[in-house]
Amino acid sequence: MKRLFWFNLLVLALVSCKETGNDSNIETQQQEPAKNVFSQPKTALDSINELLSNDAHNVHLLAIRAKMHLANDNVSAARNDINLALSIDSGVATIREAKGEMAFMLNKSRRAKKEWEACIKIDPKNTGCLLSLTELYIAVQNYDRALKMVNQLLDASKDNAEAYFAKGIIIRDKFQDTTLAIQYFQNAIDLKKNYWDAIDMMAVTLANRQDTLAKFYYQQILEAQPTNYHVWYKLGVFYMRQNEFNRAMEAYSKVIEFNPSHADAYYNMGFMHIDIKQWQVASGYFTKSIQSIDRNYKAHYGRGYCFEMVGDVINARKDYYEAVKILNVYTPAKEALQRLDRLDAQQ
Repeated sequence: MKRLFWFNLLVLALVSCKETGNDSNIETQQQEPAKNVFSQPKTALDSINELLSNDAHNVHLLAIRAKMHLANDNVSAARNDINLALSIDSGVATIREAKGEMAFMLNKSRRAKKEWEACIKIDPKNTGCLLSLTELYIAVQNYDRALKMVNQLLDASKDNAEAYFAKGIIIRDKFQDTTLAIQYFQNAIDLKKNYWDAIDMMAVTLANRQDTLAKFYYQQILEAQPTNYHVWYKLGVFYMRQNEFNRAMEAYSKVIEFNPSHADAYYNMGFMHIDIKQWQVASGYFTKSIQSIDRNYKAHYGRGYCFEMVGDVINARKDYYEAVKILNVYTPAKEALQRLDRLDAQQ
């Protein structure tokens, strides 16, 4: 959930060349292996380190470097920068923001909340802390507080794509208003063209409404991320619900291509073949689903049903028993066993 901010600093490498004074030097230089006269490009962290070497007590630079360390999972280095900055000036919003991010990474959400609240008390328009608090309140389903934070964020930054995305989630979950939520998701996408989280959320929301526009948003992601099997799976589910068998199978086949152990894709492929009474094909997919994940009670039930439909009661009963063994309260498998018992009693 938490976004760590990257600060990209432009580094210009100036290269100077010495003039040679005689022909023999020129010839010698031509015979020697060419040397790389270009300096290695500096990273953003290198640039911040250089700036801090000339201004070691700059709290804002320390906060930036702390965020970079956090982005690289270097909590120890981040803590050193944060503690140094706080010893210099504890009343700077950005260092409170960084300290909140560190606390959140360490699963100390209450501490993170306290730091971000201190941050916006110092600077009520600090967009990073407002967004972090918004996301935190969404996570704990405190939508009233989340709505207050996101509105404050939008007052401070009217073109903040993340704020519109967060508000869409709040509107959807608090008021169950998917129509208005979609508008906010679209606002976020309009402001940030490659905002994949918002595009994915738009697709999922439209798919749940059985809106055929969903597939265009999924396809937009797949054009940029053709191996994203998560999105291929969602697209397969969408086509499956639309009763578009061939397209669903194509999408699930893509899932398997990029993740050969995707149990749910195999299961859904088996389920669709049950619909058209291709019991043997369906059974094969259920077997692959079982092989892909442990304790797969649904796939055992599906395969058991296929066995039952072709008259293989012994193997059907084995799979039904296995489903119940995995999940004792799984009613479909229990009912199937009772059905087989009644058939046995009649014979």
